[in-house]
Amino acid sequence: MSDFTSNFWSIYIAGATLLGIFGCLALLWISGKTKAMTASDNTTGHVWDGDLREMNNPLPRWWVGLFVITCLFSLAYLYLYPGLGSYAGSLGWSQTGQFDKEVARGNEQSAPIYAAFAGKSTEALSKDPQAMAIGDRLFMNNCAQCHGSDARGSTGFPNLTDAQWNWGGTPEQIHASITNGRTGIMTPMGAAVGTAEDVRNLANHVLSLSKSPHDSTRANLGRDKFVTCAACHGADGKGNQALGAPNLTTGVFTHGPGVEAHIVNMINNGKTGVMPAWGAKFTPEQLNVLTAYVWGKGGGVPPAPAAVAAPAAAQDAASVVVEDGVVKFYFATGKAEIAAGADKALAEVVAGVQAGKKAVVSGYVDSTGNAAQNEELAKQRAFAVRDQLKALGVAEDMIELSKPGDIDAGAGAQARRVEVKLG
Repeated sequence: MSDFTSNFWSIYIAGATLLGIFGCLALLWISGKTKAMTASDNTTGHVWDGDLREMNNPLPRWWVGLFVITCLFSLAYLYLYPGLGSYAGSLGWSQTGQFDKEVARGNEQSAPIYAAFAGKSTEALSKDPQAMAIGDRLFMNNCAQCHGSDARGSTGFPNLTDAQWNWGGTPEQIHASITNGRTGIMTPMGAAVGTAEDVRNLANHVLSLSKSPHDSTRANLGRDKFVTCAACHGADGKGNQALGAPNLTTGVFTHGPGVEAHIVNMINNGKTGVMPAWGAKFTPEQLNVLTAYVWGKGGGVPPAPAAVAAPAAAQDAASVVVEDGVVKFYFATGKAEIAAGADKALAEVVAGVQAGKKAVVSGYVDSTGNAAQNEELAKQRAFAVRDQLKALGVAEDMIELSKPGDIDAGAGAQARRVEVKLG
C-alpha cells in the first residue's frame, strides 16, 4: 500500500510523461512548418572560416518518420503497460504477476521429480541422496544467508546442527517453523529485576545454570531474582518451546557469547528475533524436502544417552597438571569446566601473586571445529581459570589475561588447555 495519502504524485508523473511525448511531436510539427530567413543560395547567412556555410535544409523525412513512430510507440506502450503513475495498463501486466507465472511454470516442470518423494517420511527423505541434493540447493538459495552454508548459524541466527531448538526440533516443529515463521521476543526486564547490581547478579546466576564461567558469589545473590525470568524460561531455566524461550542450561546463547556483559545487555534491553515464513514461496513437496534436509543436519536428533558416550567421555575428561612451574588445565571437547584439584595446583601461583607477581593466564584450543567458536571457547576457559584464582583470594588486577599469538595448539586433548604462570 502506498504511503501517500493522495494521488498527486501519480497525476504529476503521468502528466509530465505525456507532456514530454506530445511536446516532442509538437516540436517536430513546428520545425517542419517554420521557415527560417535564407539567402538566395539556401543558406542562413552564417559563415565560418570563410568557406563553411550553414544550409537551411529541412529535417530528413526518414528521421522525422522514425521520431514520430517512437512517440506513437511510447503512447501505445503506456496504454498497454504500467508507466503512467498508478495506471496499471490495459493488459494488467506486473512484475509480481510475471514472477508468479515463472515460479508456477518451474514448479510444474519439477513436479515429476518431487512425485518420487510423495508419501515418504522425514527420516526416509533424509536418507534419500536425490532428496538431500535438492534440499541442499533449497537451503543454499534461501536459508544459508542467515544460518550459514554449514547450517551452524552465527550471532543472532540459530545453529541448526546442535540440540538447542527454541521452538522444538521434531520434524513437525521444524516444518511449522519453516512454513509459518517464528517471532521470538525477549522483553526488557532490567527495571523489573532492580538495580544494575541486581542485573549483574542475575546474569551470573543465568551463566551458572549452564556451568559457564561466572562469579559464584554474584550467582548466589541473583538466584532469587530469577523469578522474573521463570515465567518464560521455567523455574529450572530449561525453557519453554511453546513460547520459544531458550533453554538456559545448555550454555548456547544465540545472540551473543555466554559472558556477563552479553547477558546483562539482554536483560536490560531485550531482543526480538524474526524467522520469516516461507510457506508462500515453497510448494508442499519442497517444504517436506527442506524439512528433511534441516532435520537431517543432526540438530533435531536427541543426543546419545550418557551410557553410550561414557567410554569416549572418560578419555575426554578435564585434568590439571603442573610442569616446570606452569599450571596447565586441560578441558573436555567443547567444555569450559576446570578439573578437580585446581586449588592445590594453583597454590604456587597464589603464593607468587602474594609476593608481588602477576598470574598470567593464556588459553589454547585444538585445530578442529569453527575457528571463531574456538576462539570464544578459549576465552571462556581462560575466564573459568581467572574466576578460580579470584575464588582463591587473588585480586582481579593481579590476573593478566594474555591471548597467545596463535591459540591453535594443534590436535588432540593436549591442545585444549589454559596455562597459568607467574609473570
